[in-house]
Amino acid sequence: MARTGITKEDVRDARQRLIDDGQSVTLDSLRIKLGNTGSRSTIQRWLRELENDDSTVLHDEQLLTDAIKTTVVQLARQLQEEALAKIAQAEAVHEAEQENWQRLTGNLRIQVLDLTEQTDALQLRLSSSEDSNKKLLEARQQDAITLSELNGANTHLKSLLATKEQQISSLEDKYQHARQTLEHYSISVQKQREQDEQRHDHQIQKMQADLRVAQQTVVVKQQEASNLQAQVQHLTTTLQHVQTSSADLKEQMVSLQTERRQLERQLEHRNTLYLEQQKAFDLKCHDLKQLQVHVSEAKATETLLLQEKAALTAALTTQQQLWQQFSLSPTVPES
Repeated sequence: MARTGITKEDVRDARQRLIDDGQSVTLDSLRIKLGNTGSRSTIQRWLRELENDDSTVLHDEQLLTDAIKTTVVQLARQLQEEALAKIAQAEAVHEAEQENWQRLTGNLRIQVLDLTEQTDALQLRLSSSEDSNKKLLEARQQDAITLSELNGANTHLKSLLATKEQQISSLEDKYQHARQTLEHYSISVQKQREQDEQRHDHQIQKMQADLRVAQQTVVVKQQEASNLQAQVQHLTTTLQHVQTSSADLKEQMVSLQTERRQLERQLEHRNTLYLEQQKAFDLKCHDLKQLQVHVSEAKATETLLLQEKAALTAALTTQQQLWQQFSLSPTVPES
């Protein structure tokens, strides 16, 4: 069946025009003559019917009998019916194939749209990935700059560390020098203390000798007093004066001995403190950060020792002055 309104007569007219124009009769040329209307299967069906009609035309019907004409007509009709049936079957198959093709085309179009959407989505993801890669590249460049800055800062810190180590080494040298100086000073103070003790012992021995001489003199005077009654009162007064001076001298000796013991205890205490400071220094020498504190303590200790030395010197000077006063005191007058 024709779906576009093309009839058998339209096809016959178009074929006749092509023949008149001297052109070959084809499906495409017929469709062009028909104004690009009608399906190819419909045009082909009508064209075959026209060809069958032409083949059944009998120009010399007088030569045929009625039986032959009837047989020919029946055969032509049968052929035409078979041809129409095959054409209808072919057209049905063609229409089914065309519907299948249209369905496949629709599916393909849907797939194309899906693929287009997927492509757009992939394009967006690609663009996003490119932006992310660009940001990552910028971040990597920034990290490289930061790493370069950190390397510079690390180099600077290493330089500062080397400088600090040099300063610490210099401070250690200074501390070692101060320690050696303190040791020399301690040795000199010890020697001075020994010399002062020796001198003090010598002075005490001298005073004891003088006291023995004075006691001997008193004995002699007492013996002379028994023979010299006239000088008894004078000798008694003199003896009392001598005894008073002797008692004062003894008190001064006791006081000097007490001061000496105190000085010895102070010196032992200072030696103990010095040993404790030496142990503390040996335990903490690995801690460089406390070096300045130890140096300050050593300096403070040195200052304290200097002050104590000055105090000891003043005390010894006082003792010497006392001994000088004692040595300048009047001796027992002889009769």
